[in-house]
Amino acid sequence: MLLKFAIRFTAVLLSVLILAAIVIQFFFSSKLTTDLWIIAMPIILGIPILASVVLAKDDELALH
Repeated sequence: MLLKFAIRFTAVLLSVLILAAIVIQFFFSSKLTTDLWIIAMPIILGIPILASVVLAKDDELALH
């Protein structure tokens, strides 16, 4: 069951990373790229963590 949780987390993380990369690349100037990645990193990591925990069922998080 932990494998299902890890796969969900990885899928959401990769989706958010790809979306952030596209948005930063095409909508902002190249001078701001590094700054935007630094500012966006807590959001990029926070969304998959929250989504995975909210969507998890009790049996996936059981530590038996």
